[in-house]
Amino acid sequence: MSKNDDRGMAMLIAGFGLGTLVGTVIGLLVAPKAGRELRSDIAEYSKDYYDKAKDYSRDAIEAGKHKASDMYESGKERAQAAYDSGKERAKEYSARVGEKIGQVKSQISDRMHSSGNSDGEDVSPA
Repeated sequence: MSKNDDRGMAMLIAGFGLGTLVGTVIGLLVAPKAGRELRSDIAEYSKDYYDKAKDYSRDAIEAGKHKASDMYESGKERAQAAYDSGKERAKEYSARVGEKIGQVKSQISDRMHSSGNSDGEDVSPA
């Protein structure tokens, strides 16, 4: 589910809850009841909706924590995989460079020996 889908679902649920609350309050206000009984009903419904909202927010926070933890672990695994891949490539390139250096040294040595080193100087690499 995408971020927009999650946000849209949350807005739908919030709108439904708000609509239900408004409808209930209007229904109570137009119902033929005594003032004390009406205030008691409103207080009871308010407490119920407060408790439901508190439960919903607690559940949403827990879901957010789990999702954040999952995303952290996924990112950590991807970062480790990228690090390992980069490390392996660096080793491969280092080995290739070492081989090339060895080849160049060998070619230089061969050319020096094949040129005949007639003046007796030491031409070995330092």
